[in-house]
Amino acid sequence: MDEPKQTLSKVMWRQQIWVYPLLVAAGVGLGAFKISDYQKAAAFTDHGVKVVGEVTNLHENISNKPNTYDVAYIFATEADLHSRGNQRVREQLFDTLSEGGPINVWYLPDDPKQSAVDLGHLTRYFWLALLCSAGLIFTGLVGGWVAVKRACATVLGQAGDS
Repeated sequence: MDEPKQTLSKVMWRQQIWVYPLLVAAGVGLGAFKISDYQKAAAFTDHGVKVVGEVTNLHENISNKPNTYDVAYIFATEADLHSRGNQRVREQLFDTLSEGGPINVWYLPDDPKQSAVDLGHLTRYFWLALLCSAGLIFTGLVGGWVAVKRACATVLGQAGDS
């Protein structure tokens, strides 16, 4: 009774090799997401215009762990005296604000709808996210390489036995 010959693709599927490309994709996605936030904060720092706006609404959501803090604000630009924005902010900034009070707002002159009040929130956990991203990519690549190597050895071992 001969066992059916196993192909490389069957062995790799049984070893669930599809997990490794998913790890790589997750790492790339996480890295791209955080780099996008970092680039946005850098654009506000490098090219943004800083104005003093007015806080229109403060919202603290205590159902999430950790709590989240949202600020809505209005500010004036050259094109629109009543531009609006909102952003999730850190607790330290939230505690210093009051409705109707002043708030520093950065906006991009090319696109005044892009604004921010807490640049530190945009870059929060940047290095941790990049480290996790690199770990996911590394694990996916090395794990995939080991799985392919093991699958090839299995198939070649069966071919040598026949």
